[in-house]
Amino acid sequence: MVLRTLWLGGIWVCAWLVRPLLEQQGYFPHHGLVVMHWMVAVGVAVAALMVVLAAFGRILQWDSRAVQLLLVMLLLSLLYFGLMPWWKLQMMVLHALCVLGAVWVMLAPRSVL
Repeated sequence: MVLRTLWLGGIWVCAWLVRPLLEQQGYFPHHGLVVMHWMVAVGVAVAALMVVLAAFGRILQWDSRAVQLLLVMLLLSLLYFGLMPWWKLQMMVLHALCVLGAVWVMLAPRSVL
């Protein structure tokens, strides 16, 4: 849960707080994309760590929706870096990650929340 909170919280803050503030000050996309790149890179590292820890702990059920959503979000995060020259497409992927993250949080069991 801590890793998921770090990943999703960082992405949500970047997309809905940092980007509008930097855009208002005139620093986006030139300087603001650096912040986005770092946060998505942290997300890739956190997601890979979650998959590795869960695979070694054998607590991963590959047919569950939460795990499939984790893998889709990991692939989208990697796709983000594949779209490097097109920052507007990167922002679309970032917002898709935000929405999928919200769905992922809603899939958590009630006892966790």
